Amino acid sequence: MVGKVGDPFREDCLLAAPCYKCHRQPLVIAERNWEATNNDDSQQYQILVACTHCGAVDEFTVNQGREGVLSQLKHSHQRVSVNDVKAESQEGGK
Repeated sequence: MVGKVGDPFREDCLLAAPCYKCHRQPLVIAERNWEATNNDDSQQYQILVACTHCGAVDEFTVNQGREGVLSQLKHSHQRVSVNDVKAESQEGGK
C-alpha cells in the first residue's frame, strides 16, 4: 500500500466514534494533513475530526511511525480503526 491511497480516512467521511465532549456519534473527518514520511516510506497523516452535534474537535494520526499504525484520538483516548469509517452519504445520483 505504500505510495497508494491505502487508508479510508478521507475528508467528509464519517467516523463511528464518540465525541469526547458530548459522547455522541458520529464524528466527521474535517481535515487530512500530511506530517512526515516514515522509515518504511509510508506517509504519516494527522486527521482532524469534528463532532456533528456539538462541533468539538479531536485528532489522531494515521501511519504513526509505520504503515497501518493508528494513534488513539487525542482528547477521547479512543482507539479508532478502518472499520469505524463510514462513507459520507453518496446516494443522490444512483
